[in-house]
Amino acid sequence: MNVYNALKELFKQNISCLSENIHLEKSLGRTLSKPLTINKNIPEFDTSSMDGFAVKKSFLGKIDRFRILGETAAGASSDFVIKPNECVRVYTGSRMPKNADFVVIQENTRIEKNFMYVNGYDENSPYVRKIGLDFKKGQIISYPMLIDYKLISALASLNFEKVSVIKKPQVCIIPTGNEILALGSKAKKNSIYSSSPYGIKSLLENEGAEVTIAPICRDNLDDIICSLQNTKQSQIIITLGGVSKGNYDLIRKHYIKLGIKILVDGIPIKPGKPIIIGKLGKKIIFCLPGNPISSLVCSRLFIVSLIRKMLRGRLEKLTTREAILSEDIKTSNSKREHYMRAFTFQEGTRQYVKPFSQQDSSLHSVLIKSNCLLIIPPCSSPKTKGEIVQIVDF
Repeated sequence: MNVYNALKELFKQNISCLSENIHLEKSLGRTLSKPLTINKNIPEFDTSSMDGFAVKKSFLGKIDRFRILGETAAGASSDFVIKPNECVRVYTGSRMPKNADFVVIQENTRIEKNFMYVNGYDENSPYVRKIGLDFKKGQIISYPMLIDYKLISALASLNFEKVSVIKKPQVCIIPTGNEILALGSKAKKNSIYSSSPYGIKSLLENEGAEVTIAPICRDNLDDIICSLQNTKQSQIIITLGGVSKGNYDLIRKHYIKLGIKILVDGIPIKPGKPIIIGKLGKKIIFCLPGNPISSLVCSRLFIVSLIRKMLRGRLEKLTTREAILSEDIKTSNSKREHYMRAFTFQEGTRQYVKPFSQQDSSLHSVLIKSNCLLIIPPCSSPKTKGEIVQIVDF
């Protein structure tokens, strides 16, 4: 088992994604859940793209003086029908006269009394936006599509007040361990504050999930069962701790009693080797190591990938990119694939990556300086400066 095969197994699972209608102004960052059919042409009629005078192009060059019939402001109707020697003053966004097909921009004209004289024109620039230039009636906006500020602007121009979006995946995080303290509580000897739930929550909410953190669950089987039973609204469950092989690692020891059907039991990666991925009824459950950095790395590799698959539909493997190694790396010829905390940066047109020397999976001080994970394949020989390597944004 490796990361690729674990994701392949994970993506086989059928997780239903419901839809909801929301106001367009609240849709930033959401994902369209069904195609949108455009019900009118945009623009709905030929319009001028510049201030100037609407004429019939075929008479330019033959006539240099045109009688001005009137003007059409942007937003006003136009009933003008021009003759060969006539024109109508128009502005950006004005409706073109029915038989006009060219705008002589005002910079290229001079006005004397009620006549417009043409000083020059570019026959290849008619300055007319034809009906349906932007969107045509019946055109489909495909899905799933991430809604960004550009799409919001386009949909507003089409009068889509509400849109159907995929509901945010519901995630519940259950921290476990006798040594874990709730955030804000008084410090105790031999205890540590619960940290990774908050990091994971932020990571997954940034991907579009809705995340809750359950109360800390002590190393007691009945407490763990009760916590799992309280996740009825969740599609994804994350437990933290209890997956190694110690006396207090109750999730691994009692997974059958807990109702967990294991899909992936451990992956030879560093950090995060003890991870369990499974099903709890129709829910996906990730049983992650309690170590904060290990749990965050596993969340990035597997849970972020799953949420992207749920919301965007087309993800088939971990998204990586290339970078140039900025220094040598000594490797231990390990059989585990190493996801090293690293910093990637650009110089000119080249992307480089620098791994941190300290890779202990408890070090938040290294975590906050990293912006990617540098992948060292299993059984690798030492890496040298200038080699092309794969990284994951982190």
